[in-house]
Amino acid sequence: MEGYVAVAKTEEVPKDGRKRFEVEGKRITVFNIDDEYFAILDTCPHKKTAPLLRGRLDGTAVHCPNHGYRFDLKTGECNVSPDFNTSVFPVKVDGEIIYLGIHL
Repeated sequence: MEGYVAVAKTEEVPKDGRKRFEVEGKRITVFNIDDEYFAILDTCPHKKTAPLLRGRLDGTAVHCPNHGYRFDLKTGECNVSPDFNTSVFPVKVDGEIIYLGIHL
């Protein structure tokens, strides 16, 4: 799949689950919310040591576990300030393989 890199099998990120991957030197967490996959940079832009992997889900958003900032998994937008918006990555699933857009 041109422009994408394989990161996992779908069984590694079960429904309503999440898993962190290292892709081209970046920590990225893939979320499976009702069998729809989302990928976000796994570092809160506000506090670089806070992994979004541990955050509370809120629909298609995740809250930073340290300060509660909310990040939209579709857009990367932060509810506190656009200064804290983060990167999201396109996800495609082909058969049992999860692919991420490689514009990393």
